[in-house]
Amino acid sequence: MSYDRPYEGIKVVDLSQGIAGPYCGMLLAQHGADVIKVEPLQGDWARVLGTPTSDHTEFSYLGSLGKRSLAIDLKSPEAPAIVDALVAEADVFMEGFRPGVIDRLGFGHERLMQMNPNLVYLSISGFGQTGPMRNKPAMDPVLQAFTGFMMDNKGNDGIPHRTNTIINDMSTALYAFSAVAPALHAQKNGAGGRYLDVSLMRAAANFTGIRITTASHRELQRAGAPPSGIHATKDGWLQLVIIKDSDFRRVCELMGLDDLKDDAGLSGLPARMEQGERLLARFAPVFLTRPASEWQALFTEAGLQNEVLLSFDEFLAHPHVGETELFSYLELSGLERPWPIPNPPGLPKIEPGTSYGTSPFTGQHCDEVLGGLGYDGDAITDMRNRGVIRTWPAPV
Repeated sequence: MSYDRPYEGIKVVDLSQGIAGPYCGMLLAQHGADVIKVEPLQGDWARVLGTPTSDHTEFSYLGSLGKRSLAIDLKSPEAPAIVDALVAEADVFMEGFRPGVIDRLGFGHERLMQMNPNLVYLSISGFGQTGPMRNKPAMDPVLQAFTGFMMDNKGNDGIPHRTNTIINDMSTALYAFSAVAPALHAQKNGAGGRYLDVSLMRAAANFTGIRITTASHRELQRAGAPPSGIHATKDGWLQLVIIKDSDFRRVCELMGLDDLKDDAGLSGLPARMEQGERLLARFAPVFLTRPASEWQALFTEAGLQNEVLLSFDEFLAHPHVGETELFSYLELSGLERPWPIPNPPGLPKIEPGTSYGTSPFTGQHCDEVLGGLGYDGDAITDMRNRGVIRTWPAPV
């Protein structure tokens, strides 16, 4: 074990698909765990969630990074013995099926934890393992709708909007990882295993907890206190954050609005919020007189929170992003240029060509994983010929 990879020696059996469970497993792998991705013969459905390239999409590539892949028919007669053998040596088991499905496959938490009392068993679902909606299928957009996010995310047109960022999948992965971490700590200190029920619904509620708590006792404000907010400039858009009265007076001075600067009736956020329309009417035409970059330079020099709105491509090309090595660039056969993969916080940079910087194609490690369980070459070949396991052709 090392500080860079503190989960070295930890073994994970990952039956999850999509992104919420797989991204959690990917973080475990990047922290040093040996994560075996047990996926269907046709591969994790994330491998076709988008435009496939060499047996991957952006979803599956990121979610599988650093793992080993075993593609197996879980309904085959051989599957129980294989999965049981993996679980017997595992520290963590992960699944992302709808409630009840994993039990029907024979890998429910009660049986596996009885077989391996030290097992940390993680179930990830849309609405949780209990309740009247437990069996309802749910991906990220469904939870954005159900938990109030879309209604809160109305645009100026008054229409609720979904955010393209899969906030509930990604937050679920992070909350799941944060639940597994202390469970592993307790496990290593003799506390035994633990069953973890993590849902997209629970993650979404926690992720938007401040807005939900606020809405529970007062009307939500849809706009900040101007001039905080997004402003159209002469050539683009700028985000400005003004909280303190001293910052409000400073921005008024910089923009030549001295009458607002000296108006005692605009002291405090509540006062500026109540007079939002009046303030927007004064600030908006001034913002249009200069390019966004000029406002950015002026406000930054004054110590005010602001930033020009960038596209993803502009963000990737920004000098600060390059200097901080925020992304690693990993090659994949069939791509014209490498994929930018964000380096997770607190971990070493993902290096191309290493086990941490490689995402497996479907069933890439069947022989390796089964060989480690004691199956010889003839037995592995026989299972492959009978369709029990599958290894997709390696990308060229």
